[in-house]
Amino acid sequence: MSTEGEEKTHSLVDFGGFFELLTREGIESLVIGGCAVGAYAHLIGETVLSRDLDLFTDHSTLERIVDAARRDGARIRKLPRPRSIQVAVFDWREKEINVLTASVGLPGPATAARVAREFLLPGRCDLPILVADPFDLLANKLSVDRPKDRPHALVLRRFIEEEVVEAFVSAVDPRARIAPARRLLAATRARMLDEALSDRLLPLARTAPDFRFLMDCIPLARQAEALLALAPPAIADDLGTIRKRRRLK
Repeated sequence: MSTEGEEKTHSLVDFGGFFELLTREGIESLVIGGCAVGAYAHLIGETVLSRDLDLFTDHSTLERIVDAARRDGARIRKLPRPRSIQVAVFDWREKEINVLTASVGLPGPATAARVAREFLLPGRCDLPILVADPFDLLANKLSVDRPKDRPHALVLRRFIEEEVVEAFVSAVDPRARIAPARRLLAATRARMLDEALSDRLLPLARTAPDFRFLMDCIPLARQAEALLALAPPAIADDLGTIRKRRRLK
């Protein structure tokens, strides 16, 4: 699927030359926006394209990116101004690139970079590209909430839900098993898990923290009863207490 209209759209691959330029200049930046969503969409067999490339970085690196782009022939359309949104916009080889230093729902550039994920362009193992963490991206898309952000948020949720399920399937450490689910709730500011996701997780519960977490976050009474039936006797009383507290119907 493509979430953009009839305008010319791109993926990360189309900006490979620009990332080569940044690498030569020793500049590190973080991909956000539609191209970042597209990177995760590709991993679940979907396609998301974007009209532009959005980069996220600090003020000094923004200036370095603009200088490098200008020397490479880019047409500068907008530069940061005092007391306004710190963003640069330029056209590089007929493609729009935006460089931001802040965006609602995202942590600061340094924090976002620490938890970013590394992607490699096809056939370019020498060109690692940092893409914002999917949980941060989801929080950003939900906070901005423009019409074009809503299908992106759905794609990110689908990707993240697969990570949530995979953690329940394969993670050994009890905290690691439920960490993606907790991060999903934080990113969406939700109290409870989605019904369909809860149904997928119920039969995967193995550890006491799994059972306690699910009993606290599943949305339906039928799911709570199913979880009690699966639970080890040693934690049945604890789960029953949580079940009563929640008053699920």
